[in-house]
Amino acid sequence: MASQGHSASRTILVVDDEVSVLATVKRILECDDYLVLTVDNTDAALRLIGCKELPIDLMITDVVMPDLNGRELAERALTVRPLIKVLFMSGYTDSELVRVKIAERASAFVPKPFTAAHLQEQVRKTLAAPLHRSAVAGADSFGFYRSITTERN
Repeated sequence: MASQGHSASRTILVVDDEVSVLATVKRILECDDYLVLTVDNTDAALRLIGCKELPIDLMITDVVMPDLNGRELAERALTVRPLIKVLFMSGYTDSELVRVKIAERASAFVPKPFTAAHLQEQVRKTLAAPLHRSAVAGADSFGFYRSITTERN
């Protein structure tokens, strides 16, 4: 897909414990001229988030991670960077409960596996959304993700 012109100045942090997912997401998003940083654990993600000199417009994180889950990571990221936007992804979309909750709040979630086009579309939508409409709008926005991560952990 051709560059959208506005993506060249955007930096995206991708957090997933699966190296193959990181490589795939990086390859897809670099096609749209995003600067993509990848880390395979939440400690490394928090270190990058804490580096104020590094602009990060969007964090894409897996919902289920071995140390912190995606919701907890997003909440910590927001304490340091209140304007960061968050896009969650997860392969745990088989249960009926998760499917229903995803349908209710699909604007900041990408189910795995995903197509390149779907990921690119969700990234563009999340970056373009007003802050109050993204997954980082406030505590109520995390209720959905809290219920998923509580169910899985």
